[in-house]
Amino acid sequence: MNTTLYERILDELSPRLPVLSASVILIFTALLAQAFLKSNLLTGVLTVDKESKGAKKKQYASGGAWKLCEEGYRKDPKVLWYPLILRELQMKLNPVISHEVVEAMTLELPQTGDWEEVDITTKLLRIVAMVSGRIFVGPELCRNEKHLEAAINYTVYVMIAVYIVGLVPLWLRPVLAPRLPYVKKVAKRVEETDEFLRPLVKKRKEASRDPDAETPEDILQWIINSQGDADDKDIANLQLNVSMAAIRTTTLTTVNAVYTLAAMPHLVPELQDDVRQAVAGCAGEFGSSALQNMKKLESFLKETMRCYPLDAASFQHKVLKPFVLSNGQVIPAGVIVEVPAGSIVADRSVFENVDVFGHLRFYNLRQYKENQKSGTKAAEVVANSQFISVSESSLTFGYGRHACPGRFFAANEIKMIMANILLHCEVKNPEGVIERHKNIRTGSRMNPDHTKKIMLRKLR
Repeated sequence: MNTTLYERILDELSPRLPVLSASVILIFTALLAQAFLKSNLLTGVLTVDKESKGAKKKQYASGGAWKLCEEGYRKDPKVLWYPLILRELQMKLNPVISHEVVEAMTLELPQTGDWEEVDITTKLLRIVAMVSGRIFVGPELCRNEKHLEAAINYTVYVMIAVYIVGLVPLWLRPVLAPRLPYVKKVAKRVEETDEFLRPLVKKRKEASRDPDAETPEDILQWIINSQGDADDKDIANLQLNVSMAAIRTTTLTTVNAVYTLAAMPHLVPELQDDVRQAVAGCAGEFGSSALQNMKKLESFLKETMRCYPLDAASFQHKVLKPFVLSNGQVIPAGVIVEVPAGSIVADRSVFENVDVFGHLRFYNLRQYKENQKSGTKAAEVVANSQFISVSESSLTFGYGRHACPGRFFAANEIKMIMANILLHCEVKNPEGVIERHKNIRTGSRMNPDHTKKIMLRKLR
């Protein structure tokens, strides 16, 4: 757990450096000629500096991605100037999620009134995997250790594999990439997932022939229903990809919230009251109405995302065909466009006191919504002050029609976990630690430090 992602990458890569070095030498002349003969497609596109893709990669590797986005945003702050919520589906799933959150937290977190040091990142990773698994694969497998191990590690293996394959020349990838250990590990995870999913898929298909059988409400069943002629192995691929998309960001966002709460215990009573009132107004259930009424908790979580964004950029899209902006600027096909989300949330023209953590920042904006003049930046922020809102000033979940469709599920999962921590647990920093655990910047990423611990005990 103490080994960093990049240390693991370097350990994996070092035995192959001679091969890669030879490859670089072989194609160096060709690349050099290409650089002189081929015009730069990005010449007319706004950039911080006129730099090559390789130079940008180097800057990212050295931690300069944030500076790159900050400078780009200063040059053009108007980088972006528009959700269908499946309410019925949420009403069906929220009680299921709520039950699984309680079960998972009981299994993973201390259940005594004594203070215990907790590796909260590992614990929350397993809790999120179990809760997400309940919706992804159903009750049969959500707490199965094989499923948990596959779902959690698949993401890590894919990230490492992508990084290493990216260092291999394109012409060598068809031969070399399948032989790289982490690429093999990714394939092995798919095989293992297929092995333990196949019997369940077969069982469910047989049950579906009975017209009186109750149909499970989970993603696995939805995939089976829409499978058509697809091979059962495709289900394993889909399940792992869904897990990869959901588990990592949900866990990191929740860890950020817990780290903040542990460093600011004075916020707990107010947030506890907010949760209690919301739940009491819904007969003690964590239903959709209760979750929507946890406005102060929502504000705390959204402010956590504002102060501790997971990436310098968001809204990454590949341009499939050239198009022209209203100012005449041509965006060529093949480039990746992105928005400096991490700089936007620190923009003093959008948010007041950007350097101060204001747990009620978005709550207050919602309360004073009627007093805001339309057409102003402040009004835009107010209109998009909910946890799951997307706008030009709130880009964590993307933007427009292609905003993350799973953000409603993720937001409810995070709120339920945090609400249960507030109601049933007490958290604080370890002895001698006064400030919040600092996040670590790696390239464009800014993740909570997974090596840090918190103190936790169950409320009596």
